[in-house]
Amino acid sequence: MRSLSNFFLSNRETTEAYEVKRKTAPRNLLENEEYVKDITGLLTAKDFRDRIRGIKQLLLDAEHNQGFVVANIVKVTIFDAFNCRLNDLNGKVNRIALETMHQIIPLLKDNLSPVINMLIPAVVDNNLNSRNPGIYAAAKNVIQALCQHLDNYLLLQPFCTKAQFLNGKAKQDITEKLADIVRELYPRKPKSVEQKVLVVLWHLLGNMTNSGSLPGTGGNIRTATAKLSKALFAQMGPRLLTCAAAQSPHIKKTLEELLEGRGRPGPRLRLGWVVLRPNPTGG
Repeated sequence: MRSLSNFFLSNRETTEAYEVKRKTAPRNLLENEEYVKDITGLLTAKDFRDRIRGIKQLLLDAEHNQGFVVANIVKVTIFDAFNCRLNDLNGKVNRIALETMHQIIPLLKDNLSPVINMLIPAVVDNNLNSRNPGIYAAAKNVIQALCQHLDNYLLLQPFCTKAQFLNGKAKQDITEKLADIVRELYPRKPKSVEQKVLVVLWHLLGNMTNSGSLPGTGGNIRTATAKLSKALFAQMGPRLLTCAAAQSPHIKKTLEELLEGRGRPGPRLRLGWVVLRPNPTGG
């Protein structure tokens, strides 16, 4: 068994291996090119400790040289290298990259828009179905930060795409987040939300079995689909049911069941109109 002193010595050496120093922003094109080369080299290094140093260096620069990072984040070499760390085969690097992305998002906000279509797949495709609880939690935090700090219009299409084509828990999580986006975005962009989200809803309703599962995807999607249905109905009202009438009878029937809460007290819905049950409190 290692002595306590050896344990602290080893722990200190590990910490020091990941430490990075604050750098001044490059002053000219040559220094800028050298920076890109250096950080890309760290992010793609064979030694996992160097990759972690590259991740931490990017965070430090985002905190103290934000303008410089914004100017360079769209460079394919840098973001491609960082994107790969979001799915690094080394679980520790994978988790640290996700946790770092969670910290970077509030700093860069909408400046991430040029790379959002690369970032979202890197975060959700594998990590939201990870069996590693730390990686899964870190990925959920990144998604939450994106919804909180970026214009949700930037997330609408990527989330709609993922809600249709992901499997398992990831499909459930993204569908529920899409419901949150509907609530926030619909008042500003009603046509865009209807155009993109209704396609997702018809996909879910049309393929969901009576038990709430989707063939070949794994997991139960009923709760998430109900949340999305109710979010759309809260914005569109009975017009959602009118749109559903143009779909298959199965879609229309399933939508009505989800909106009614499968017989629980609440609004009784019919196409084009709503009959409200009396409020038992008299309010």
